[in-house]
Amino acid sequence: MDWCLCYYFLTIIFYVTIIADIGHIRTIDVQQDERIRLECTVTSKLDAEEAMWMRIRPPHNPDILTYRDSVVYAPDRIQLEQRRLSSSINANGTFIDTYFLTLTILRPNIDDEGRYICSRGRNIFAEYDLFIIVPPQFVDDNSFIQQRTIIEGSTLQLSCSAYGRPKPSITWFYRTNDRRNVPFGDGTSCQDTICELRLGNYSRHDPTMIECVADNEKSTRISKIFNVDVYYPPKLTTNIRTFTGSNSIDVLLHCTSVSNPPAPITWLDNNKQQIINNSTIYDIKTIDHSSTLSFSVYPQKQSSFVFYCQSNNSIGIDEKSVNISNFIQLDSIIIRETTTTTTITTITTIALPTSTIIYDLSPTRKQKTLRPSRARSRPVTITTTMLTGTATISSSNTLIYSSPNNLFYLILSLLVICFV
Repeated sequence: MDWCLCYYFLTIIFYVTIIADIGHIRTIDVQQDERIRLECTVTSKLDAEEAMWMRIRPPHNPDILTYRDSVVYAPDRIQLEQRRLSSSINANGTFIDTYFLTLTILRPNIDDEGRYICSRGRNIFAEYDLFIIVPPQFVDDNSFIQQRTIIEGSTLQLSCSAYGRPKPSITWFYRTNDRRNVPFGDGTSCQDTICELRLGNYSRHDPTMIECVADNEKSTRISKIFNVDVYYPPKLTTNIRTFTGSNSIDVLLHCTSVSNPPAPITWLDNNKQQIINNSTIYDIKTIDHSSTLSFSVYPQKQSSFVFYCQSNNSIGIDEKSVNISNFIQLDSIIIRETTTTTTITTITTIALPTSTIIYDLSPTRKQKTLRPSRARSRPVTITTTMLTGTATISSSNTLIYSSPNNLFYLILSLLVICFV
């Protein structure tokens, strides 16, 4: 009991002495969970085991960490190393030993913060003020990249909260296209527990990447990035192109949609009925956010001259009417129908004997000639001429034959004329 009482008074004297003499105090900032080594050089005429490490944490009483060569406080996290450096004899012939005492703290935390003293008796060999640094950490979550969606024209509201030792400050930045960070406003830091950023009437032209930076100037700064996705309804633009051919006009209607989220494009006819992609009448080609409707207009057919380009997403809808009547000039199409004239001549020859009778079967003239029966046999020639292409057909038949007075040959000749 007497020893404990003496020890108590001894620690009180040390506490007062340390507070009064701060010229030997060395301040050390240590990251949380980062091992720290405190060194002390002891010179003594006696054994160095009499030296000790102690810690003072107001308003608590001093904690004896080591005594002699043993660790008496938190031995699972505190280690002691004692090593003799040299031995010498001073001018008075006194034998003096120099020892090296190292106190190692594993995984330090906030509870380890305080003043550490290496002493033997009233002699103080080293003093350290240990300050534990806690790196900044965000309170809400550990995700350093977050997504925010906002409708164009509304207010963007972001919040950021972080803790650490010392308490971190928060600054808001926006990132430019060349990836430079520019502070909002005058760049003033926020010291509140929760720091908010409010931006009214937000549009698609405002920054799409906003960064929250927490810094306590004692540790590595951290940042959180907000990717802002601005939603807005479709906005359509149209274009008309025509190509005049020999008997038709080819029309190309081009429609482009600008929207977020992207919206498909639909084509409607003048009755507001959706046009289906049909290669025989309409052809629709879509590339990215553009669509092209192509078709042909003929003067003989009744065609629609008003079309509608329509696009809609979850935010809104847009529709543009396209009237092609001012771009279609059907009078400029000249259609020429060319009729080809064809002459067909048929010659039929029949060899008949004896007498010759000549018939001219043209509409204006009929003639019969009878020659003597002793005349030579001559062939029968039947000539038919047809002229087409001008809606006029002319026919001329001529029968020349030589025959005796034979009824059979006359009937045969008439049959040939009829079939031709």
